Amino acid sequence: MNLFKELFFKFHNYRFRKTKKKNIYFKFSEKKIKNLYDSKILQKQKQIILATQVGRGGGKWLVDIINHCKNATAFGERNRTAEAIFRYNCSYDKNFNLRKILHLIKTEALSDWKNSKTSYISSPYFSHGIKILEKNLKPYKFVIILRDFDGLFYSLVNKSWYKNKFSLNVNKYSKKLPDLFLDQPNHFYGRYINFDKDNKKFLTASSSVKVAIFMHQTIKKIYEGILKVKKENLSIFNLNEADQNFDYCKNFLKKLDLDLNIQKKSFLKLKKRTANSIENEKTILNKNDLFEIKKIKKKYQNYLDKIKSFS
Repeated sequence: MNLFKELFFKFHNYRFRKTKKKNIYFKFSEKKIKNLYDSKILQKQKQIILATQVGRGGGKWLVDIINHCKNATAFGERNRTAEAIFRYNCSYDKNFNLRKILHLIKTEALSDWKNSKTSYISSPYFSHGIKILEKNLKPYKFVIILRDFDGLFYSLVNKSWYKNKFSLNVNKYSKKLPDLFLDQPNHFYGRYINFDKDNKKFLTASSSVKVAIFMHQTIKKIYEGILKVKKENLSIFNLNEADQNFDYCKNFLKKLDLDLNIQKKSFLKLKKRTANSIENEKTILNKNDLFEIKKIKKKYQNYLDKIKSFS
């Protein structure tokens, strides 16, 4: 039964991802893109909404919902490796290749604006660079997607995060992609980031404790990032309240100046396209790990509550 569910999810997820619009501005010069983008933003003809999260928090589902709004185009993780490199660099306070990622995001927005007023671009990899994105892209809104610790934790654990044992020193910034990750560079740049004071603990921790460390340090960076954003430009999407809640989602979208264009019955069917129940099944943890994870959970919850206060 689990195998059938997995195949069913992959089929629906494939169909969902195939809806991405073509980036028709990708080969344009940086100068031309900057002028086009800035003119649209300054004249308020168009708007861009950026979104981020710790991960596995309903981001694809929210994208699917927004694509059922009038005059909006949404998609997440459009340039996954480039976005992951951006997060990796930001975690080490390295400002390498900023022009590249900013150019990419602007070209995606301009492509969306050909047919829509609003471009919604979502990526968990934006988590460590909120201040940079806010300053350079001037989004109409910055959406922060929240999920409770347990739901997110077990989803990441069941996705086999950190299961492979690599001898990687996260204390040190790596200029070169390790050979182990040549096939999936975003797994390195997105997961083996700088965890600040937790780097030493991360090096010797079990895979489940590594997941908890990642979650705590990432939500901490998100909180620190939104302190640089005007409160009126922030929108908090709480998955635990939003889950299959038509009224919550409709009201949330109004704050983004978006109008949901489907009825409740159709809305409730969207989740099966992007959610996999297998990933939320609880797994057994040993006592030592459980003790450590509970301590980290308190830190995560502290930042979760702080971010919720911006609602």
